[in-house]
Amino acid sequence: MLSFRKQAVVSWHDGGKCVLAIYVLAYALLVGFFAIERFARHGKDTKNMSRTDRDKGTTTVISIVMGMAFILLPVSPLLNWLGIGAIHVLWIGVLGLLLGMIGLVIRYVAFTTLGRFFSRTLREAENHALITSGIYKYIRHPGYLSDFLIFIGVALAMNNLISMIMIPVTFAPAYAYRIHVEEKMLIEIFGKKYSEYQKISKRLIPHIL
Repeated sequence: MLSFRKQAVVSWHDGGKCVLAIYVLAYALLVGFFAIERFARHGKDTKNMSRTDRDKGTTTVISIVMGMAFILLPVSPLLNWLGIGAIHVLWIGVLGLLLGMIGLVIRYVAFTTLGRFFSRTLREAENHALITSGIYKYIRHPGYLSDFLIFIGVALAMNNLISMIMIPVTFAPAYAYRIHVEEKMLIEIFGKKYSEYQKISKRLIPHIL
C-alpha cells in the first residue's frame, strides 16, 4: 500500500501533462455546470430569482457557498504550486473527474425531467405538478446530488486538501437546510400526495439517504 501511494505521488510530480489535463478537465466540469444551467432549463420561472416567504433565505445561503466554491476551486492549482494543502495523488484526481462527470449527467437528466417546474428559488409555480417519473422516481433532489458530485469531484481533481475539506463542510449544511425547507413547502402544496412520495423515494441516494 505504501509503495502504491509513493508511486502515485511520484507519477503526479513526473506526469506534468497528465496533471495539466486533469486541471483542464476540472475547469471544464465547472463550465459544464453553467452550460447545463443555461441550455437545459426551459420556461420563464427557471431564470426567475425573485424570493418568496417560502424560500426562507435558502437561495442566499446556497449562493454564498457557491460563490466561495467558485473562488476557491479555480485557485487550487495555485495553492498546490505554493505548497498550500497540496496532496499530489494522481488517482484522487481521476476519481474526482469521474464523480464530476457523473454529476453533470445527473444534472442534465434532472433539469430536463423537471422541465418548467425547475426554479432557482423556492416558490409555487403556476399549475405546479409533482414530478415523480424518471430519476425522480428514486430520489427527490437529484439536482442537489449533482451539485455535490460536481463540486466535490472538482475539489478532488484539484488535489488540494483545503478544497477537499471546505466544499463538503460548507455544502452539506447549506443543502441540508435547503432540502428541509423545500420539503416542508412541497408538503404544504401537495399534502398527502407528497408525503406518500417521500415514503417510496430517498432524498439524494437511492435506497440509502
